[in-house]
Amino acid sequence: MEQKELEKTLKQLHPLERKVILILKSAKSFPEAVKLSGLQEVEVMRALEWLENRGAIKLEKLQKILVELDGNGQKYLREGLPEKRFLFAMKNIEGGVALSDIKRVAMLTDEEAQVSLGLLKKKAAIEIQTDGALKAKLTSIGKSLLEKLWLEEKFLHKNFPIDMATIIHEDKYAYEELKKRKNVLATKDVTERKIILTDFGKQLTEQKMEDKDTLGSLTPGMLKMQAWKGKEFRHYDVKINVPKIYGGRRHPLQESINQVRRIFLDMGFKEMEGPLVETAFWCMDSMWIPQDHPARDAQDTFYLPYEGRLPEKLSKKVAEEHEFGGRCGSKGYGYKWSPALARQLLLRTHTTATTFRYFGEKNIKPPAKYFYIGRIFRNESIDATHLPEFHQSEGFIMDEGLTLRDLMGYIKEFYHRMGIEKIKFKPTYNPYTEPSMEALGYNEQLGKWVELINSGIFRPESLEPYGINVPVIAWGLGIERLAMMLHQQKDIRNMLGATGSLNWFRQHKSVGLRG
Repeated sequence: MEQKELEKTLKQLHPLERKVILILKSAKSFPEAVKLSGLQEVEVMRALEWLENRGAIKLEKLQKILVELDGNGQKYLREGLPEKRFLFAMKNIEGGVALSDIKRVAMLTDEEAQVSLGLLKKKAAIEIQTDGALKAKLTSIGKSLLEKLWLEEKFLHKNFPIDMATIIHEDKYAYEELKKRKNVLATKDVTERKIILTDFGKQLTEQKMEDKDTLGSLTPGMLKMQAWKGKEFRHYDVKINVPKIYGGRRHPLQESINQVRRIFLDMGFKEMEGPLVETAFWCMDSMWIPQDHPARDAQDTFYLPYEGRLPEKLSKKVAEEHEFGGRCGSKGYGYKWSPALARQLLLRTHTTATTFRYFGEKNIKPPAKYFYIGRIFRNESIDATHLPEFHQSEGFIMDEGLTLRDLMGYIKEFYHRMGIEKIKFKPTYNPYTEPSMEALGYNEQLGKWVELINSGIFRPESLEPYGINVPVIAWGLGIERLAMMLHQQKDIRNMLGATGSLNWFRQHKSVGLRG
C-alpha cells in the first residue's frame, strides 16, 4: 500500500487502535494483547474488531475444552487421594485393621472409604477379612504402591486448567479414572481468539505513531472554552464496514393485511367484525349449507364441547329454507332440520359467517359494500400452500342489477391494485352461491396457477330469511396465499416464520399499492 494511504489510515485510527496495533508484533492472542496493552478486555476487543474491519488483522476463533479441578479435586490435591490415605493408615500395622479405625486415622467420609475399598481391592493392594468386624489387610502390592507417585496424583499436580486436546498417553488414563469420581474434574467450553497480522497490518506496525492527544468529537463546552484550538481531530472513514442496525418494522404478513384493508376502504367498502368462535348456525346453516354437508365433519372442522344460542325467529325461517325451500320457490333439501346440530360451537371455518351475522343482526339494506379480515380454522394438513389456521378476507356488495360480470370486475380491480395482473376464472360449486367461481393467480415462484379467491352470487335460499331480494355478489380470499405471491415465497409457512430465516424478515421489501 502506498505511503499516502497508510498515513490516511493512521489519521483515522482511534486511540485504542493506536495502543493495540503497536503491541501486535508480540501479542498473538487476545489474552496476550490485554496483558501487553494494559487496557481492559472490552477496550482491547473493541480495538481488534475495528482493526479487523480495516483489514489490518484477522481474528480466528478457536474452540477449546478446558479441564479444571472441581471441589473434591482441590481437596485431594491438598490432602491426597482418599485411597492413598487409606493405605497410609495401615502402613505400620501387621494383620487386619478395622474399617472404622482406617476411616478415623485417614479422616475419610463413609463414601470415600467405600470408594477406596473398591479401588484398592481391584488393584490387589488390600485383602478383605470378614472375621467379625470388616477388616482390611495391606498386601505386598499395597506396600509397593505406598512408595510410588500414582498417575492420578501426577495428574492432580498439573498446571490447571488443561486443554483437553493436550491430554495423551498416561495422562489420558489418569483423566478417565478421575473423571469417574464425583466432583473431582470439571470441563468447560471456551473460545480463544488468535490474532493474525495481515500485510496491511504489518505495514501499519512499521509506521511512526506519535503519542499525541487527538480529539474524536467536538462538544459545546469545547467551542465555548475554545479548547479545540491547537488540537488535532481524528479523521473519520465513512466507507468503513460497520455492523448493520435493523430497526423495528411490521411483519410482512401484517403488511399484506394492511394493504388489503386499505384497498377495500379506498374502494368504498365498510369494515365488519365478528367472533372467532361461532355456532354451526351462523357458520353453516344460516347460509344454506346442509347439515349433512362433508365440510361439517370433524375431519374438516374444529368443534368445541359446548353449545351456543340460536336467534329464535331467524332460525325458524332458516329451518323452512332447509326443509322445503321457504317462500323463494325452491324445494329445499327435504330433511328435518335439527336445532341441536345448529347450536354446536366451533372455530369458524370461513369469514362468511360474519357476513350472515350482519345480514341477521344489522338489517343491511341496499346499496351496501362491506368487507372483513379475520382468522379462520380448518382441519387441514400443513404443506406449501395449506395451513390449519390462516387469515381470510370476506367481502360482499348488495345492490340492484348486479351480475357475474360485476363480480369479475371487482375481483380484477382488487388484484390489479395489489400488483397481480395474471388472473383467470373457472366455475366451481358452493352450496350458498349460484353461479360460483374461483379466481386463480399465476405464482411466478411456484411456476403454477394458485387458487386465490372463491366467489359467487348468493342463492335466494340463503338470502330469503333476511328479507333480501336484490343480488348480492360475494367472495373470500386467503391472505397468506396472497402474501406469498406479493413477497415471492414458495412456502406459505414462511409467511409465519415457521421455515423462514430472520434475515428475510429483516430485509424483505415492502410491496406498494397501485392506484
